[in-house]
Amino acid sequence: MNLAAIHAQQQIPSPKNVKVLQNGSSVLVRVIADKGGGQYEGSVAGVRVNLRSQNPLKPGDVFTATVNLKNGKIEVSPKTESGITFTSGKLIFENAGAAHLENLLNSLGLPADEINKHLAMQFKQLEMKFDGSLLRKLRGLSVRFNGKEKSAGEIASILKQKGIEPDGELINALLSLLYDEQAGEDSTDKKKDQILKIINHKNGWIFLPYEIVRAGNEVLGTGVIRLLFDSANQLKKTNFNVKLNQKEYIFNLDFEKKHLSKLMANISPEPSEAEKEEFISALQKKLLPFGKPETSWAEKEDVEGSGCDSEELLMVGGMV
Repeated sequence: MNLAAIHAQQQIPSPKNVKVLQNGSSVLVRVIADKGGGQYEGSVAGVRVNLRSQNPLKPGDVFTATVNLKNGKIEVSPKTESGITFTSGKLIFENAGAAHLENLLNSLGLPADEINKHLAMQFKQLEMKFDGSLLRKLRGLSVRFNGKEKSAGEIASILKQKGIEPDGELINALLSLLYDEQAGEDSTDKKKDQILKIINHKNGWIFLPYEIVRAGNEVLGTGVIRLLFDSANQLKKTNFNVKLNQKEYIFNLDFEKKHLSKLMANISPEPSEAEKEEFISALQKKLLPFGKPETSWAEKEDVEGSGCDSEELLMVGGMV
């Protein structure tokens, strides 16, 4: 098996239009040389690979391979119908992690502070290109909301991904709606419906605020269901929270090929370690019919809102 570690020292030639690989996306493989006998030399994002093909190839030919995330690594496999294989198995790239993210931000001329890191991970989750000028603009909007910079940055990015120009008024209205804050006279059902109609009009994050009500219209709990659909209209992630009995429960569910693959959870105020283990154990038992997805406790900051801080930054050589 080919193993190629991608390190932060690999510089990105251009600070704009950096494409981030997503799980299930495609990457180009280029044929460099014909070695005879159905054997070829190729290149994947600058990494030399040996290929075998049932069909004749020639230098300069390009075909696609599929990207899969497994255990924090990027696995690249030629599409089955191509008749092409890597001679030593699937090509694996190590996930470079936080150092790579800092290197990326620095290459864009941006400080690698917590706000920019959070915005970058939100861009990654939304399959947006890393553009230094756009990151800088959204950061400028975020810092207007003292103490809520990360949430404001998420909302600004989500609006931009949907083709909606973010502004302070709309961001403030969505903060109030999604985080159950007081919004004064604007906090009417009609106003909420108008805001949701604006933001839920296309794929990306869809927001569904809800209430738990019993007879007599007594509100027992509130929360927001967040659904993330990718560019192929496939459900990628479901995040939801519920505030009930003076506690807040947060759940992040990741899906791969329509199946639940991972679940992270948090309760605040934070329970004891024994209570956490008991809670996760109970969840695991409940999820047995769904194929034993990876289930774990997470810090609140990693799962609240869009949960983008728990994303893996998947980049091959920084640029494809």
